[in-house]
Amino acid sequence: MTTRIAHLASNNQLVGYMLRTQARLQDTQVQVSSEKVSQTYSGLARDSERLVKLENQTQLLYRYKENNEQMDLQLQTMTTIVEGIKDTIKDFREQLFTFSGGSLDAEERVADVQQAAFRALTDMQVHLNTDFNGKFLFSGASVGNQPIDLNLSNLANFQAAYDGDAVVYPITRAAHVETNLTTAAADTGAITFAGGDTITAATAGSLAGIAVGSTITVANSASNDGTYTVVSNDGTNITISGTIAGTAVTVTNTVAGEGPTAGVTLSSASPYSGDTLDTTFRVSEDRSFDIDINAIDPAFEKAIRAMALIAQGVFGTNGGLDNNQQRIDEALYLIDSALDPITTGTAPFGTELTSNIEDLDQEMGYERVLIDQTNTRFKELIGFFEGRIAEVENVDLLDAVTRLTDDQ
Repeated sequence: MTTRIAHLASNNQLVGYMLRTQARLQDTQVQVSSEKVSQTYSGLARDSERLVKLENQTQLLYRYKENNEQMDLQLQTMTTIVEGIKDTIKDFREQLFTFSGGSLDAEERVADVQQAAFRALTDMQVHLNTDFNGKFLFSGASVGNQPIDLNLSNLANFQAAYDGDAVVYPITRAAHVETNLTTAAADTGAITFAGGDTITAATAGSLAGIAVGSTITVANSASNDGTYTVVSNDGTNITISGTIAGTAVTVTNTVAGEGPTAGVTLSSASPYSGDTLDTTFRVSEDRSFDIDINAIDPAFEKAIRAMALIAQGVFGTNGGLDNNQQRIDEALYLIDSALDPITTGTAPFGTELTSNIEDLDQEMGYERVLIDQTNTRFKELIGFFEGRIAEVENVDLLDAVTRLTDDQ
């Protein structure tokens, strides 16, 4: 049997019908196998813009959620560290309480409590220098710097640096962590040492950055190189022996008359190597919180100062704990202030900053709750958006199979 086509136009039309049917067949086969309406946005026509917006919003929520999970892990780590610090402080307080209830001038008991203070200082340093994912958690924004170095090797060396008499451990926050500088001879001019206790700069006001109570190191002088405790400072004249203003702490170190001497430098080093900048973490587009806990947060700094007060000074010397028993009450006040928001008694070294371990726990707990609640909401929104995305891009399989069969 011979089939004839009437003319070329009819033949071309029939070929066109077959090609379009084959194209539909191929498209439908792809839809059935992929379960998607189209492999390109252009194939979705007017729904493509809505799909792109839904996908972008979903990806944004995923990124927030993942970042929040990382921050929650960091906060969980910080919470664990702070709990360890709390245990260290409480254990030392118990040992100090026990010591205060017995003989305060028995050499063995003094040695035990000073060793306990030094161990607690070491524990504090280890906790605060914790590294998490390649960054130090308590260095502020300077996450690459190990935050704190208390120059701890052993108790004997610590007591050699701070004998409690000529050189006392800084007793105020300003002297402890807020002074970190080295003067330049070009700024101070020649330095004069006179009267056994006075250091004077030729340039008025050039010593103003050195806090009262801080420990300074003199270098490049002919005969006065060494370490001294500042008991007063008017910006030009530093006094290094006598009673520290506002306290009952007296230091006895002296200088030899000398000067004016060019090239002398005075340095005061803070144990803290981080910074005090807050970092902001954005939980969502409209919620964020600041991470402002660092190694010199008053909650930690007060505890460190209390432990150092007890550890300094060799037994039997003028700076020893047995001859400075008031340090026990001073240390207990600082420890209580470090742990709790309410502290009874009078601050021994002037007004202290109020931050404490309990407040830090509450702050980090709030931040973790905020992250958890936000991520729960994100999970619900992601599920909703993915449902809408499926409605746009997923094919009706029954309809697609029916069309496939018809075209076949």
